[in-house]
Parts: sequence; structure tokens; C-alpha cells
Amino acid sequence: MKLTDNDIAMAARDFFNPAQLLEFADLPFTDSRTLHASQLLRERGDRGMHLRRLPGEPAAGAMCSWTWRLGGFRYEVDAPGGARTGDISWRQVSQLVDERLTPVRYGALRQAVTAEASHRRSHSPGPAPFRDAETWRAHFYQQWARTASALELRAQAAKDAILPAPRPQPPLF
Repeated sequence: MKLTDNDIAMAARDFFNPAQLLEFADLPFTDSRTLHASQLLRERGDRGMHLRRLPGEPAAGAMCSWTWRLGGFRYEVDAPGGARTGDISWRQVSQLVDERLTPVRYGALRQAVTAEASHRRSHSPGPAPFRDAETWRAHFYQQWARTASALELRAQAAKDAILPAPRPQPPLF
């Protein structure tokens, strides 16, 4: 069977994390976007990328896979009602991004990704400046992890404004 419009939207949305979407959006031309996205997919290995859809999404529980193709990728949805397969070009993905990429959404994505990256660099992997591991965890790591989670949610929300889910998920909190 052919891919649905929801499948194409989900393929583009699930392919990028917020930082990768920002890199993709920063590239000015479709050809440079094609090269960049193809490289991202090739870096994930010969077997491509696999993901299971969440409850509430179209074809919940279906296993989805991305396989590199020249100028795009083959997207396969192994859904309970039957498998759907089709080729999606990076030009199509670029059009989906550009349709909803406004200056405000771009600014929110850039700000969220930059804040998350800055915070990630501030992580101390161990209790070196603290007297013991428990003090490190209580006075640094728990606060750091709480902030990291909030920044990740903010970056994901900025990405979702550009590439929304076909059926919006209810808020987590």
C-alpha cells in the first residue's frame, strides 16, 4: 500500500531531533539540505533507522523504518492493517519544514537548542569538586537533571511547532 499524508508527516517529524532540525533549517538550499540529511541517515548505519509509533499516533504500535535512497529515503510502516511503503525525497521534507518555519518558530527553536547545548556542557560527570557522591547528587546533579529535562521539553515543543504530530499528543503535565 502507499504511504498516507500522515505517514509522510510522521517520517519527517520523527527523523529529526531538535538540534538536527535546526541544522537542517539553517541550510539555505534544498541541495545542501539533501546532502546534510542523507549524511545523517548514513551515519545511523547500513540498516537505517527504526522507531515504534506511540499510543495515540496514527497506526499506534507500528514499526517504522527509514532506509537511505539516492535523494531521499524509503519509509516503511509495518502497521497492523497492512504494510505501507514509499520513497520520500529530501525536497518533500524540506517543503514540509519550510511551510511552517516562521521567524518566530525558528527563533524559538534556535533559542531552545542553544540553551540545551549550553546546559549540557555545564555537566560535571562526577563528584570531583564535592566531598562525596551524595553531596554531588543532592547539590548539583538533581538540579542539573531537572533543568536538563525542562530544556529538552522546551526544545521538543519548538520542534513540534515546526513539524507537528498529525494528531497532537496531550500535554505531559
